[in-house]
Amino acid sequence: MKSLFRLALGLGSLGVAAVAAAHSVYQLTEVPVLRGYTSGYANSINDNGDVAGYCQTAASAMTYVGFTYRNGVLSSTGKSPKKGNYSSANFVSVTGVVVGSADTGDFRPQGFVKTGNSMVNVFPNNGGNTHALRIDDAGRVYGHFIRRGTADWQGAMWTPDPRKPGRYNETILGGAGFPMAFNSMGKAVGYSSTGRQTAALWNNSGPRAMQLLQTRPEYTSSLAYGISDNGNAVGSGHPAFSSRALLWRARTGYALEELPLLPGDNYGGANAINRAGVILGTSAYGVPGTWNIGPSTPIVWDRGVPAPLDSLLDPASSVGWRIDAAVGINNQGQIVANATKDGISRVVVLTPIQ
Repeated sequence: MKSLFRLALGLGSLGVAAVAAAHSVYQLTEVPVLRGYTSGYANSINDNGDVAGYCQTAASAMTYVGFTYRNGVLSSTGKSPKKGNYSSANFVSVTGVVVGSADTGDFRPQGFVKTGNSMVNVFPNNGGNTHALRIDDAGRVYGHFIRRGTADWQGAMWTPDPRKPGRYNETILGGAGFPMAFNSMGKAVGYSSTGRQTAALWNNSGPRAMQLLQTRPEYTSSLAYGISDNGNAVGSGHPAFSSRALLWRARTGYALEELPLLPGDNYGGANAINRAGVILGTSAYGVPGTWNIGPSTPIVWDRGVPAPLDSLLDPASSVGWRIDAAVGINNQGQIVANATKDGISRVVVLTPIQ
């Protein structure tokens, strides 16, 4: 109630009724953890509501293991059979194919595809530092890597070799940069690593060229963290000692828009967006001219209006829960988040119920 009251004060003539009408109410469902693990963290949610992430123990941060949660069933992705120490499931397709990262005994991540009980390394000659982030309906895998002998990140697409099952052919994404998110059509967003760090977009045809997204002179850098299936991108821009939540709309030629934050806040960012334009991110207050940034509040923008995610939870299903980070949103409006209850970190799925 305190969060809603704060929001209503700042929106003035809109009032509480308008805020409530602009946002969904979400029913909270806890995702269990794998046996022997104490906490869970999410990486993504697909359009069926399936979740990919990893479970961890308090004893060691580098022995975590990937999981998927599909139709109420929790499954471990396991670790690499080659002396693997850890794994993380980054995405699961609607048919149950998992992509993620796992090491082969040296703690350096390799990108993997797992179908059934088979785990395949998509780029075994890289020597480490490969992350598979997304897979499309044609089985093409998207991610980023550091090529052996360099320190530069690049984006890539790995396509199944029709003549050699279990082998993938690599296509490098154009431009020097770091793609952080892919949509279902293979478009990507992230940032260029040439000169000033600038938000960038990679197309999904031809040479898969990189283009810089619009920025502003007062930004020392910008990043794009999320892209919807219809091509809209979100991220953050960084004036001195600050951060702004940004939206680039595909239909306007990726003209830049700054998103409003919660009343009284001046520091934030956006990290995910779905086809309907519902956006996830954070809002905080920073003392001007300093790096003294207060606690961040996970927020949702619906039709351009921000609201604290905690204030939108269905009371009957969310008693005792605190949302720590809103991680992803699917095209049905379901949100996957990392949350805390009784001091324990868990993954939760938030489903709109009105």
